[in-house]
Amino acid sequence: MKEFRTKGMRWLLEDEGLADVLGRLPEVSGGRRHYATVPYKDGKLFIKTFVEKGALGALRNRTIPRGRKEYETGKRLASIAIRTPDCHGYGVGSNRSCVIQDWVDGEGFVHVFFRHGYRERLIPALAELLRRLKENGVCHNDLHLDNVLVSEGILYLIDLHKTKMKDALSDKDELSNLTHALTMIYEDLSGEEKGLFFELYGNRGIQKAVEGEIARLRKIWIESKKKRAFQETSKIVRRGERLYVAGMEDQGSGVFVEALKSDKKVKVERYGDHIRKIYKGRRRLERAWRNHIALLYLNAAIIPQAYYVKLPSLFSDGFIAMEDLGGQGRELDRYLDGSYDAFDVAQRHRFIDAFSGFMKRVIGQGIVHSDMKACNIFVVNNDHFFFLDVEDIGFDATDEAVIKRMLVQLNNTIPKKVPARDRLRLFAQWTRSMNVDRKRLLKDIIQESLKGEIVYEGVSGLMREKW
Repeated sequence: MKEFRTKGMRWLLEDEGLADVLGRLPEVSGGRRHYATVPYKDGKLFIKTFVEKGALGALRNRTIPRGRKEYETGKRLASIAIRTPDCHGYGVGSNRSCVIQDWVDGEGFVHVFFRHGYRERLIPALAELLRRLKENGVCHNDLHLDNVLVSEGILYLIDLHKTKMKDALSDKDELSNLTHALTMIYEDLSGEEKGLFFELYGNRGIQKAVEGEIARLRKIWIESKKKRAFQETSKIVRRGERLYVAGMEDQGSGVFVEALKSDKKVKVERYGDHIRKIYKGRRRLERAWRNHIALLYLNAAIIPQAYYVKLPSLFSDGFIAMEDLGGQGRELDRYLDGSYDAFDVAQRHRFIDAFSGFMKRVIGQGIVHSDMKACNIFVVNNDHFFFLDVEDIGFDATDEAVIKRMLVQLNNTIPKKVPARDRLRLFAQWTRSMNVDRKRLLKDIIQESLKGEIVYEGVSGLMREKW
């Protein structure tokens, strides 16, 4: 290791050529994490900076700097053939430390799993990774699947500064690895996939304990992410009176175009490059932003991308700026009113199967919408769906009563032109494999729906239709 000093940092490097790269790095300030990618030789390097704050942070930086810990852990994992980005050195300063790694051109496991599929390869690969961690006494301590990258079919373990390596894992350590890793995908797995995972992992007897712990941890995890929604974190950057989603600092600056909606609770306005939802009450604004951040951590991709939040002041309401989906599709009620008649049978079936798949995935992640009207669902390219009114999203276990409420709300807000056979197909697809009495549930939905009328926003305006 070669020692190099610059800008108040002491670097220990495996390659002297890195010194020139590090000397050109910009200064960092604020926040707790900073990330940089720089070209080097035939590839790129990833440099992660940990900023320490307060007395405890200063003490930690003097005794066990997190940059050094990640470097040393990465080296040890590589020596036992557990893939992580190759480490090339680390640096330590008065209130910060850094690690230098190869840049891995990959995507998070959850994103690949839900967006691209490959389940038949990803599930065995994850079981193999977790089995190797157990066999080698590795407890990651933050093993959510954002910390597993997929690159060309290979899994890479990242974010190693909390990792501990032991002679053998305790039952608690093993449960920690499994539950943290499986929480974000477990409810989307079929019974057969769950059985296959634990068989390949090599311990089917732990499945029941894992399922109980997942339910407990998921609730705690969601609440912890919500509490951090108004703090600077790796996901949130403060710029004056605004809190930005990291990476979105240049978004949401267009000029006013038109007003879209106004009622007692909110105003919705279109700007040149974003939609602005202005909340007339602080509580709804805060709930919406917390949900945006929780879903961001979940990588759920079921709502418009948020850019930033501006909190209310004495003279102005608060608002959330987010991406404008308007040119890409329409709300579900308008979409069905304008397009459904032109669909042939195959197109209708494809649409219903895509929508039911979306809802099964959402519910499988423990996400529910308390105002499941068709106007609160946005359709893009016929087969992609997004929830609107993010403040009405909750993170609760779904039971028969919740499913019934959501389906009744939806049933009474889609045009009558959607025939009973297609509504039944949606019900069958949506509730398949759920632990509910489907016959009784269907009967209850029909009876409850018939008590009201069909009300929706069509292409020509507000529509009311009798059953």
